[in-house]
Amino acid sequence: MKKYYLLFFILLNLNCFSQTDIDKSWKSVKDSYIKKTEIVLKLANNLRISKQINKSELDKTVINAGKLKATCDNNVLDKESVNKVKQANGELNSYLVRILVNLESDFKMKSDEKVIDLSGQLAEIEKQIFTNIKRYNNICESLNQKSLIFPTSSYPTEVKF
Repeated sequence: MKKYYLLFFILLNLNCFSQTDIDKSWKSVKDSYIKKTEIVLKLANNLRISKQINKSELDKTVINAGKLKATCDNNVLDKESVNKVKQANGELNSYLVRILVNLESDFKMKSDEKVIDLSGQLAEIEKQIFTNIKRYNNICESLNQKSLIFPTSSYPTEVKF
């Protein structure tokens, strides 16, 4: 009988460690998204002086960055929270793309050192997000937690103008 308890205890601990791995990896994904929102807010603040960028779209970008950050602050890890993060990021990206397209026509802002630096930081954090999502999904698959996988596709998020 003691052997069965020992086996049960070992299996229970293995499951706890696997959930811990998923939780740590999910935290890395969320931390990357939070860092992205911080960069987007700094970029939006620097772009306020541009005459080429629609202020309404800039405001919506800021609002959606706040929504993404609030969504990432949720400590629950389930399929719904994973999908909410993906949706909030998609909404942010739809407005972020718009202001970046408008930035292309503002040569003065486009050549501003702060804007160049923040654009570089944004590109780097996007790479980090992709890497963290890939790592997170691999852990979920290896631990047979497919319901928690972050939905990805080979196509970019749809942008509506």
